[in-house]
This record gives sequence, C-alpha cells and structure tokens, in this order.
Amino acid sequence: MKILKKTLKWIGIVLLVFAAVGFTLYAIYLRPVMKKMEATSVVKYDKDLTLVLGGGGNSGILVSDSLVIVIDTKMGDAAEELYKMVKELAGSKPILVIDTHDHSDHIGGNKFYTGQTILAGGNYTKEIWIEEANEESLPNKWLTDKMDIKMGDDTVTVFNLARNVHTASDVVVYLHKRKMLFAGDVVLNKQVPALVSHAADPDGYMKAFDLLIKQFDIQTVVPGHGPVGGIEVINNFRQYFLDMQTAANDDSKKEELVAKYNDWTQVPMIMSPGATIGLLKKKALTK
Repeated sequence: MKILKKTLKWIGIVLLVFAAVGFTLYAIYLRPVMKKMEATSVVKYDKDLTLVLGGGGNSGILVSDSLVIVIDTKMGDAAEELYKMVKELAGSKPILVIDTHDHSDHIGGNKFYTGQTILAGGNYTKEIWIEEANEESLPNKWLTDKMDIKMGDDTVTVFNLARNVHTASDVVVYLHKRKMLFAGDVVLNKQVPALVSHAADPDGYMKAFDLLIKQFDIQTVVPGHGPVGGIEVINNFRQYFLDMQTAANDDSKKEELVAKYNDWTQVPMIMSPGATIGLLKKKALTK
C-alpha cells in the first residue's frame, strides 16, 4: 500500500511539472503568437481590392461588376468580421471563396458562405480535409490544375501547385495586372513555417519557389502570414530553407544559421528552425 501511495505521489508530481512546463511554454511562446495572429488590419489596396491582414491567414477581397472573390476566410471572430465586410461589398453578387489550403486559420470562415462556391486544390481527399479541419468547412469545388477568371480589367489565375509543399494541395492566386501573388503558407514573411502536415515537404517548397517565379511576373507578395512585400519575401523564405538544409548537413554551422532567424516569429517544436532541421534530417533518412 505504501509503495502504491508513493508511486501515485510521484505520478502526481510529474504531472504537475508537465502542466507547469506546458503553461510556461504557452505563456512565453504560443500566447504571444496567437495574439499576433488574431490582430487584423485592413488595407484598401485600390478601389476594387481590399487586403485584410491577420486574424488567421492573410486574406484578399476582389470586387468586379459580376463577382466577388475572397481569398482565405480566416479564423474565430476575424472570420465573422471578414464575412460582414464581404457581404457589404458584394450585395447581391455571387461570391467565390478560394481556400489556399486546408488549415483552420485560413478556412475557419468557410461556414459563413453557405450557398456560394468554395474552391480548393483538388489533390485533397474529403477525408483528409475533414481530418485537418472539419466537415462544415468543406469546399464544393476542386481545382486540379489552374483556372483564369476575368475580374474587371484584371485576370485572376488560381493555380494548384499539385505537389506536396506546405500541404498536399496548396493553391496560389495571381492577379496579372496588379502583378500580385497571394501565396498562402507556401510563402511566409519573417515567420518560421509550421511543417506539421503529413505532406509538408521542404524540397517541395524549393520547387514551388522556382515554379512561381518562372510562372508569374511577381512584384507584390501577400504571404500567408506576415507583412505584404515584394519578390524579396520569396527570396528570404527560400534562403531560410537553404540555411536549414546546410544546418541539417553540418552541425558546426547550425548555431550560427539558426541565430539568423531569431527575429522571426517562432514557437518551439512547432514553428522553429529546430523543427525544420529535424524534418530535413528525417527526409534524408528516407531517401
């Protein structure tokens, strides 16, 4: 009996320690990141294009005489606020929602767009989508390659990367006249990627960067998270993966290369250089 009591006591202590560590990690790392993600700002880019940054993934609202396009629907309260803004701009016009990928911070507002077209990459299965997000966010149209949509004096290309990058079927959106790319989480600005999807592939990111630069004349990048910028946003994100690959191959350079990204948004074990390096090493073992 004494042994059982002693064992239970130690189990209780261990659980308390784990809880304390978990709360500390949340308070120090995850809570500030979540607060940063929840904050939103609205940028009226021009008379027909509004950027709504933060509140989950960065979003865009593009208005024409006959259609309104919404790129990513955010999460939580920001998703509902975005929907209200879209409805005010759309009036009776149909709405096309484009999901850049299946993560809940980008598609949390899909549930508000009942009766509208919701488009996503066609390499997902219904089961994968529901497992990652939920059934109420399911798209009702799937894109296997690309489509062009005339919007006023601009043409919008929706392009399915059709390979493992951030997820199994990332979609990007390019506005030709504006030379603007909505990249989803294929490109982030000063934020370390969360490579948590079973399909996340650093090599896929590198191929995607090359493909996007070859495919489109990009002057403005709206990343999945972080400030809007120019082509340097893609170049900086590419350099991150190059540096992490070098660190994975050479431990003597790891500390120096990891330190380069101390000012990027990070979460230990989830969104961190260490997590990227770990995945790169794991991928190398399976080749």
